[in-house]
Amino acid sequence: MADAAKWQTQDAHHPLTRLWTARRTGGSPAAVPVILGAPVVFWQAVFFAAPLVFLVVITSWRVRSFKLEPAFVLDNWEKVLNSGPFQKALVYTLEVSALSAILTLAFALPAAYTIAFRLSPRLRELAIAVLVVPVFSSYLLRIYAWQIVLSPGGIINSLTRWLFDLELQLLGGQFSLQVGLLTLTLPVAVLILVLALSGVDRTLLEAAANLGCRRARVVWHVLLPSIRGAVLLAGSTAFLMSFGDYISPVFLTGSKPPTLSILIVDTVKSGSQWPRASAIGVSMLVILTLVLLTVGWLGRERRFRKGGK
Repeated sequence: MADAAKWQTQDAHHPLTRLWTARRTGGSPAAVPVILGAPVVFWQAVFFAAPLVFLVVITSWRVRSFKLEPAFVLDNWEKVLNSGPFQKALVYTLEVSALSAILTLAFALPAAYTIAFRLSPRLRELAIAVLVVPVFSSYLLRIYAWQIVLSPGGIINSLTRWLFDLELQLLGGQFSLQVGLLTLTLPVAVLILVLALSGVDRTLLEAAANLGCRRARVVWHVLLPSIRGAVLLAGSTAFLMSFGDYISPVFLTGSKPPTLSILIVDTVKSGSQWPRASAIGVSMLVILTLVLLTVGWLGRERRFRKGGK
């Protein structure tokens, strides 16, 4: 058996065998990844890169008589960037997204810790399944459900009127908006953190506890540094999803004040201003790219410091 295995290994490196493999893969063994990756590259080029390029190009066009005309001007950028509504919507969207990311991490970290370390394997699998289901269910349907719960005649106000003779204004504000955004971001963030916590070496936690560290110090100084990349990923994912969300601001706040996604729709409706709406959309993509680059830099900076030490 050992001689047969040795013969097969030597045969795999034989020049004739390598030549036959190269012919089957299109000329070179290195062509295999290229062939397998070609459909993905084609898909991204056709359905992402090409529309993105067109979106950038259309920002320099003009609208005359409600029709688009090709041009190469910067009027749309000047009007958008100097517009008061755009600046207010940008600041408001950044504030809402940042708050959503903070709240998502505040709720997701304890939930993920409980699922990863406190539940039995069977309950852990059930909890993960419960988290996966909302990710693939209709987000719009969940927001409609929150409208029923938070409306003046909804479940919460029915209980408060019955118990305390009190009616709460839950819809149309920051509270209802954050509830909707948490509905979108929280399951994803918890799943990311649970997967990261499942890979943590528990002997490190036990060693820190045996050395006299309290649970809070173990979590802060041992556990969180071990999953720092996952925490950054979960927070940035929550920020990105909240930054581009359209459904929660429309159905839970009535578009007041408008976010950037709502401003895009309003801009299109006002005289078919597709170029200005495209300028807003490109601005959003630039901001999201900067956020991703910043998060990536923070992760690399941490790894570099650890390597230097």
